[in-house]
Amino acid sequence: MPDSQPIAIDGPVYRSGAVARLTGIPVQTLRVWERRYKVVGPLQSATGQRLYSPAEVARLAVIKQLVDSGHAIGSIASLGVDQLRVMLEKISRSTLAPPRQADPITGDAMAAVRVAIVGEALTLRVEHHHLPTLQVVAASPSAALAIEALRGVTADALLIELPTLQRETPQVIRSLAQQLGARHIVVVYGFGPQRIEQELRALGCRLVHAPLEIGQLESLCGAPPAGFQTGQPAALPLIDPAAPRRFDNKTLAEISMASVALNCECPHHIADLLVRLGNFEIYSAECESRSPADAVLHHYLKQMTGNARALLETALVRVVEAEGIPWSTSAAGT
Repeated sequence: MPDSQPIAIDGPVYRSGAVARLTGIPVQTLRVWERRYKVVGPLQSATGQRLYSPAEVARLAVIKQLVDSGHAIGSIASLGVDQLRVMLEKISRSTLAPPRQADPITGDAMAAVRVAIVGEALTLRVEHHHLPTLQVVAASPSAALAIEALRGVTADALLIELPTLQRETPQVIRSLAQQLGARHIVVVYGFGPQRIEQELRALGCRLVHAPLEIGQLESLCGAPPAGFQTGQPAALPLIDPAAPRRFDNKTLAEISMASVALNCECPHHIADLLVRLGNFEIYSAECESRSPADAVLHHYLKQMTGNARALLETALVRVVEAEGIPWSTSAAGT
């Protein structure tokens, strides 16, 4: 690799501190690797700062991963990027989840959201839980490796885990999401400044503080709930028929306007709630149904609302009797 030299810089660049955060290589180690093994030859700004290109950051991250896997730095420092990628692929391949299978009951292929994951620990967790609506199509052990490791991959969702949010994080995630064509971006992180969080939300990212509750992941990635089938309504529990109305709207209006002795307005509030529940009960019964499933759902809503109304009517009887508010049973039931 050529020695560092001052040059005009075009395109995105990273300083040594950012490279250290992205790759996990301490700055001092990075300097030793450059001086002793010529792993990269960063450019220099006019003020003498080392500036690394995205390709150099990716190369360093691959080397770091291979060193962590047991390879000696001296044995891989001079290898070309293609050779390093082949070695990386052997590591990454072992972290991928198996292909999706057909539904064991229907035999049909199950709908799945294609997910690319960045983060070794998160990849292992997702693989362990075998989430039914997610298909892991590729994985990268770190953000610095992701551009190279996920090259040529398309995914519906990008799931990335970071210990902290840094100044360069939005740029990295934007580039990666565009490369993947991802419609959903989920960022799991430990800590970060509010301004970076705001930038990521402006990009459409969904932010989740680590540790991630694995049960949230499918919906965060845009997948339907487990067991959901398009056009197949969920079974609704049987509901007992509601009792007939005990108060009509005229009686409820009279109760609502009556003076009370207690230091509260509970009779007024309950009467108002009963008017709204009664109206929604009627609305549910009359609501237009475009299919048998619609009709079942609206009948269910009517029955549930009616039962809620009957319970609240019992409470109102107790309150009006305590207040001494007159009400006529002959007016009820309509």
